[in-house]
Amino acid sequence: MLKTALITGATGDIGREIAKTLSKKGFELLLCGNKGEFDAQIKGAQLRFDVSDAKQVKKAFENIGKIDLLVCCAGISEEEKLLIDTSDEDINKLVATNLLGTIYTIKYALPHINRGGVIVNISSFLARNGCSCEAVYSATKGAIVSLTKSLAKECGAFGIRVNSISPGYIDTKMNSEFSQEEKNALIDKTPVGRFGKPSDVADGVVFLYENTFINGEDVTISGGLEI
Repeated sequence: MLKTALITGATGDIGREIAKTLSKKGFELLLCGNKGEFDAQIKGAQLRFDVSDAKQVKKAFENIGKIDLLVCCAGISEEEKLLIDTSDEDINKLVATNLLGTIYTIKYALPHINRGGVIVNISSFLARNGCSCEAVYSATKGAIVSLTKSLAKECGAFGIRVNSISPGYIDTKMNSEFSQEEKNALIDKTPVGRFGKPSDVADGVVFLYENTFINGEDVTISGGLEI
């Protein structure tokens, strides 16, 4: 039977790769994005909405039908700054997109998720380790892990599993602000000796979907790096 996956942040590097991988696995796709371009080579219905706007999310989910896998991948980062130098506007944007956007998406998706369905939230390994000059970003990602663990308990009775993935440094546009020297320093600290690839995260999504006894867990995909 054909399975359906809905992916937010599908115009980003990681979301796009997750979509590509799930397509190869035979999923029918619902691709969601706000900014950026969808990959024309990935077949699927395309939905445009801002996850930080509850009204837009509610409207987008009114006619989507049933889904088997929800991947909450929409997220933003901001320029690294001390908390005292971070504007209130940037704080609100980070919280609204990364945390509230995930909450709104799951809230309005849940009535559409089939029994046996799976939710995978994309967090960050900074959720556990924290990072100087990225306090707000780290806090939003930490909250996503707590949300995941709470919803795993809440949704288990309905046959829905909820897990999260906390990627380390992945070779994406979001991390393109690093100089080559900074990248080399991080690679030197990473036991596997490289930045991650979007496909590493995509493979993690497939793993969490296919292993039916994993629930309420956060899987770190960081090559062993801890900062």
